[in-house]
Amino acid sequence: MVIRERYLKLIRPFYDQELIKVLIGIRRSGKSVILKQIIDELKENNIDDNHIIYINFEDYDYEEYTDPKKLNN
Repeated sequence: MVIRERYLKLIRPFYDQELIKVLIGIRRSGKSVILKQIIDELKENNIDDNHIIYINFEDYDYEEYTDPKKLNN
């Protein structure tokens, strides 16, 4: 996997801010890959797994969460 340092460098200053971060881009542009690289960096910095949430809505394991009410609960 190619480390996307250019993009990671831009988002790192926001890791500790209580903001919702949104990665946007065209389909198959690498958004999920960058997100996984961010998760790897957080884990390297001893962020507990319980503080990291990653949900792939295309994965059938999370099919029930496509209902906004269920996701909110």
